[in-house]
Amino acid sequence: MSISGIGSVQTYIYNSQTGKLSSKDGSTDEFVDYFNGILSGESSQSLNGYDLQKKCDIETLVDVKNGFRKPWFNPDIDEYEITCETVSGEEASYSVNGNKILTIYTALDYLPEEVNEWSAKSPFKTHQSKAYDPATNSMNIAVGDVFDLGNGYKLRVREDCVKAVGYGTGSAVNDEKIQHLEYGLSSLIHFADQQWFSSTIRQQHTPMLLSFLRELGIDTSREFTLNGTKCIVKNGEIQESGNKWVVPSSVHNKALQRYEEWLSQPLSAHKESSLKA
Repeated sequence: MSISGIGSVQTYIYNSQTGKLSSKDGSTDEFVDYFNGILSGESSQSLNGYDLQKKCDIETLVDVKNGFRKPWFNPDIDEYEITCETVSGEEASYSVNGNKILTIYTALDYLPEEVNEWSAKSPFKTHQSKAYDPATNSMNIAVGDVFDLGNGYKLRVREDCVKAVGYGTGSAVNDEKIQHLEYGLSSLIHFADQQWFSSTIRQQHTPMLLSFLRELGIDTSREFTLNGTKCIVKNGEIQESGNKWVVPSSVHNKALQRYEEWLSQPLSAHKESSLKA
């Protein structure tokens, strides 16, 4: 039996009449015995959390309690080839007879301090300014930075927000612009500092923000880096490049690492830890 983990691909034969698995080549397999109830996970040193997750996923795929999931079930076929691919600790895909049928995503648990980090009003993290670098299309906007907008207003980056200073020129357009930039730039810095969701950058502020970033030199038509966070503009919104998890990637990756470390442990260790708890 190969050790289950990230990148592993295993194929089994599922019999819909018996509800049992067998190995593709007919050899003895601990996971098969575990799935079929012959072997307990706690008595094995080779089965791990990925196997526990895979067992639950296959049970979801075959829906052992409520009949079979369409469209893959055929009443005229008894045996099916099920291939399991572990993409990461939170993602696994399952194919039946060569056709991908199901992708399962596992919700991660975040620590209270991690939740507070993106849900509360926190001081900005970036305190070191960095001028625009055209080679990397990147820059830092840091606490203490002051931007002269040339219309009687300046924007000052404080510890946890951006405030306008000055009296303007009496232009209603400029007064409206500064309000958008005040609130919008505060949200953008929190987002770039991996503290807030991209959705906190309100749509009505985004056009002013993009114009402001372009004035600083940033090419917003392609990926750019702000305060260390890779960003893209998609459908008129500023988002974290490659982030499909909603929460800031730095927070998500910590939670994923914890979970994958737990999954890598033998199931016997899971039993011991639950007893100690």
